[in-house]
Amino acid sequence: PVIQPSTGTMGCSVCGDGKEVTNPDAIFSFPGQPATPCSELEEDGENGDLSSVQCNFLPNLVGLLCDCQPIGAPSSPPVVQPSEGTTGCSVCGDGKVVNNPDAIFSFPGQPATPCGGLQDDGANGDLSSDQCNFLPNLISLL
Repeated sequence: PVIQPSTGTMGCSVCGDGKEVTNPDAIFSFPGQPATPCSELEEDGENGDLSSVQCNFLPNLVGLLCDCQPIGAPSSPPVVQPSEGTTGCSVCGDGKVVNNPDAIFSFPGQPATPCGGLQDDGANGDLSSDQCNFLPNLISLL
């Protein structure tokens, strides 16, 4: 991410209060920004090199990738729950729909996907509840 000057001297956790990165080698990338290891993001947050806006939205973006866990918790590999397929979701959030189905959504470690395809996957119940909760925060930034 582009590093914005901090408005205060206090740092933040990119994982959110009381949490830390347990997958420091994972690479976080965001469209238009350089790819950055989770360990560097964590360091930038702790050093106060991130803006308060970045400190507020990064936990929603890096939580799964950087395997954010309560401070001091043992690290464990992420568990991917299969979708039950019984209920769908909107990848844009409740009551919202994709306005640009041809826009391409990309996320590290996943294939680039048109937003319309993500919307269909959500509506068909092909996404896990974690993905349904996580995606609106990412997609709203596009």
